[in-house]
Amino acid sequence: MGNAYIVIPKNMRLKYLDGTFFMVQVIMNDILRKFEEACILKGEADELGNSKKGNKQYKVIHSAYLSLKKNNRLDELASLLDHENPYVRLWASAYTLQISQAKAEKTLQSLSKIKGNVGFCSEMTLREWENGSLKFE
Repeated sequence: MGNAYIVIPKNMRLKYLDGTFFMVQVIMNDILRKFEEACILKGEADELGNSKKGNKQYKVIHSAYLSLKKNNRLDELASLLDHENPYVRLWASAYTLQISQAKAEKTLQSLSKIKGNVGFCSEMTLREWENGSLKFE
């Protein structure tokens, strides 16, 4: 009997569970990358007053959030709470309030001290969270 070889696509990994190997699609890293990029682009668009581009990037951000939530991997957003870009921290902290409230609130409080759009959005996010009116649908 000869050796069997399989080609594993770039977006797949082998996972071993209960004596069986499974191919698992590695899309979460890609989703986090898209989330990160969209947060940066949305921040830039918002700073320039380009609502059309900003709204487009919001859809990417929210889609990534929903995908992570569906796969029970929202905790991966916590890795972005220390990101160098304040808009990435803003969106990651907003979406992690529901799972890591203390760290997310601390991040938002820190961001709220920044002058301009990111500070204002951070302050409003905290206020809406504290009022119980922030929804993550």
